[in-house]
Amino acid sequence: MRKELPMILLILAFAAQALAAPPCLKYEPEIVELKGQVKRVVFPGPPNYESVKDGDQPEPYYVLFLSKGVCVQGDTKDEINSETEKDIKSMQLMISDYKKYRPLLGKNVTVKGQLMHSHTGHHHTNVLVQVESMTATNTPVEPSR
Repeated sequence: MRKELPMILLILAFAAQALAAPPCLKYEPEIVELKGQVKRVVFPGPPNYESVKDGDQPEPYYVLFLSKGVCVQGDTKDEINSETEKDIKSMQLMISDYKKYRPLLGKNVTVKGQLMHSHTGHHHTNVLVQVESMTATNTPVEPSR
């Protein structure tokens, strides 16, 4: 029994970790709901996508900063969304009407939409959200750093 005890404890530790971890989110077409803080971030764009200071075009986007990292399960049958991502703490928001959501900048929000993996130079986080709706929330959200 003493020889099996370390193995039993190891199995129990893995089982406890698996039970504690929330399930991974899925890419489009599934609709997800995320809570976090929305901020405007300026990323470097063309020609080099490296530094606005050194002459790259500024690309301002809204980004959702989550309070805890999430994982997103890849789909091997989907060319764009095949990669599984872990500990995602920020997501670029794909929005058709930035003006509509400007009053929410700096606030805690709930975002509903579909997730998509980055696949162009204009995608600045590994996972993006195609926003269907975004509303202010009264729940305090401390974004992760």
